[in-house]
Amino acid sequence: MTMEIKDNEVIGLKSIIVKYLLHWRLFVLVFILSFIPAIIYLVWYPRTYEMMARIQIIEDQELGGGSFGLGEAAGLMRSFGLNSIAQGTVNIEDELSTLTSNALLKKMVCDLGINAEYKRPYSFYRLYENNPYLLTTDSLTNERLNEDIEFAVRLHDGQIIVRTKSKRMGKHTFRFSSLPAFISLPNGDFTLDYAPGKTKDALENMNIIFYPATWIAEKLEEEFLIEETSKSSTVIELSCTDYELSRGVNMLNRLIHFYNEDAGSYKSKEALKTLTYLNARIDSITRSLGLIERDIAVYKNANNLMDGVHDVEFYIGQMHEIQVKLIELESQSHLVKMMDEFVKDPANKYNLVPILLSQEGEKGSPIMAYNDVLLERTRVIQNSNKDNPIAKNLTEQADQLRESVFLSISNARKATRQAIDEIKEKEKELFKLMETFPDKERDFIELKRQQEIFQGVYLILLQKKEETALSNDLNRERAKILDAAFVKRKPIAPRKLYAAIGMMILTLVVPVTYLFAKEQSRSLIKEYRRVKNHS
Repeated sequence: MTMEIKDNEVIGLKSIIVKYLLHWRLFVLVFILSFIPAIIYLVWYPRTYEMMARIQIIEDQELGGGSFGLGEAAGLMRSFGLNSIAQGTVNIEDELSTLTSNALLKKMVCDLGINAEYKRPYSFYRLYENNPYLLTTDSLTNERLNEDIEFAVRLHDGQIIVRTKSKRMGKHTFRFSSLPAFISLPNGDFTLDYAPGKTKDALENMNIIFYPATWIAEKLEEEFLIEETSKSSTVIELSCTDYELSRGVNMLNRLIHFYNEDAGSYKSKEALKTLTYLNARIDSITRSLGLIERDIAVYKNANNLMDGVHDVEFYIGQMHEIQVKLIELESQSHLVKMMDEFVKDPANKYNLVPILLSQEGEKGSPIMAYNDVLLERTRVIQNSNKDNPIAKNLTEQADQLRESVFLSISNARKATRQAIDEIKEKEKELFKLMETFPDKERDFIELKRQQEIFQGVYLILLQKKEETALSNDLNRERAKILDAAFVKRKPIAPRKLYAAIGMMILTLVVPVTYLFAKEQSRSLIKEYRRVKNHS
């Protein structure tokens, strides 16, 4: 039974095919006629090419580990891991989001002026380099414009007539005897001038549509193809298609330029915040150092220690190891305290925490993780706003990590305090063995040690300041250009294959549709007559 049904279906299909093949002349006629739209497509469709550029995202590399000739303080800085700027990391997904952000694309659109579209009357082709006019507006109008405006420029009796039309503001007409012409509309102020390199002789009738820059940026976000070459690579490929080759090349190059410019601006702002903080701490340490030096001078004069310096130096020699360790730990304690005050200050809630301890600068530490999240959050907000879902998610992560930062700093303070207490216990034992030393010399040593502690902290902060300033002055670009924008050799449109496929579709669909409709019409007419005769 099943075989019989299948045979019937095969026989029915064969009969349909044979029935249509009887009208082969119709298929041949349509095939010949299909050459017309195919030729129109190949001749009139603009020759479109693909433009491509390649960039490599560069990490913030460490500066050299030089100590700037700071002597013994350099060893102290190295022990704290403060002789270099921490190395950054690259999140390619974040960089891709930044490159396709509306803010960055909008900046590129406004810079190139491609939100103004120029066309000759009755033409479908957009002009870029060959248009004789340049229509511009101010930044305020670019920001608040929320509809497209049509400008019809016509030349008549030596005058330039400009007719404008928009949905909300209606129609307006302006007449000018020469350019530049200033056009004041309810939507904003515009200036019509000669394009660069063009003169009055090149003027012609032109239709111009001025779009909001945000709309063009939104459209380009869909048209641009920006992707990483592989999951383990920091190389990004940018590509777009256009029949105006210089327009596509300029868009890719300017997009990369503004990406680097924004990254440099962000880096400079962060460096300025760090320098402001370090300058404030350096001023505070300088004042404290001045006070302790004055106390030493007063103490030496009051206790006649001007000739007993050699005794003090002898004592310092015997206590050298303990002193060095105490200086290191006391300096570390001051640095931990600075970090604690910085983090607990509400004004610094979403500012990067200065990494003043080596263990906190290691990859995976709470402070490094916290700073990485803050960096991502700041970059996302800079290219969008705080209401961005990604920015909100990063803010929640930062709030959660902030508690671990508090705990990490608290643990560091406890560990440092415990180490200091242990060293001081050893110092007391040595003091008991040297009870013959006058108390005034012991007090003098304590003052000298406080002086050295402040000097060590001062040199550390000064080193950080120099490194931050040097890193900012280097002005390295975030994106290294591997391949500047170039045009690929083969055009992507029009394609002969598409024309051939269109011809095949027309050759099959049009005759089959016609014959099927004809057959159905006959059946309906026959059925109508049969019903009419019976009635």
